[in-house]
Amino acid sequence: MKSLLKRILFYIQYPNQLYAYLFSLTKQNKARKMGILKVSPNYIFFENFTENSVIIDVGCGYNAELSQYLINKYKLTAYAVDPTEKHAPALKDLVDRYSPHFIHLPYAVVSKNDEIDFFETLDHESGSLLNDHCNIVKDRIRKYTVQGKNISTLIQGIGTDKVELLKLDLEGAEYELIDHLTAEELAPVRQLFIEFHHHAFRRIHRRDTIKAVSVIKSLGFKAFTLDSNNYLFYRS
Repeated sequence: MKSLLKRILFYIQYPNQLYAYLFSLTKQNKARKMGILKVSPNYIFFENFTENSVIIDVGCGYNAELSQYLINKYKLTAYAVDPTEKHAPALKDLVDRYSPHFIHLPYAVVSKNDEIDFFETLDHESGSLLNDHCNIVKDRIRKYTVQGKNISTLIQGIGTDKVELLKLDLEGAEYELIDHLTAEELAPVRQLFIEFHHHAFRRIHRRDTIKAVSVIKSLGFKAFTLDSNNYLFYRS
């Protein structure tokens, strides 16, 4: 009872928080009705997977939690893409554990195939290709060159004509990439999950995310989000 009273008093004091809570419940209910699954910490997708499915987990981090979840549940094949040198030992352990279902590719995903500078933070998990990311501005960093590949080259190198899910967690580099995307480049992709990072930069704003979402929708996708940061794009 005391807990309920505290919550009521909180929402009376902060009505915007009540609106946000009710809006979140509405969106979650809609997701359930659509058949969209939410997996911690922030992933949303349709579970259209079989053991023959291929997913590409870009910006997988050292734990590659999305790849692990889907491999454990469906025995599918996951290509985990991450150029961060400090993540390599943990990703090698995952390759050994899940082989042949888990493949690590040490690339950055960009609009042009070329070498590019990468900024690795020593204090947080996520580095960035952009030196004005909040982690890179505040943290101790290492800078080194990594191989950049565009989405077409990445998919061609994997050798598949269908990607059931492409996840992009690019720590701000998603905006430049999306500006150069084409419908042809995304043709093999059935679902596209993107974590947007307008919150991590002073020069990037929510309106830039809204514009990026519109671009992807114009390439043949519908969009769904629970929080206006993490978006699932899917085909009809």
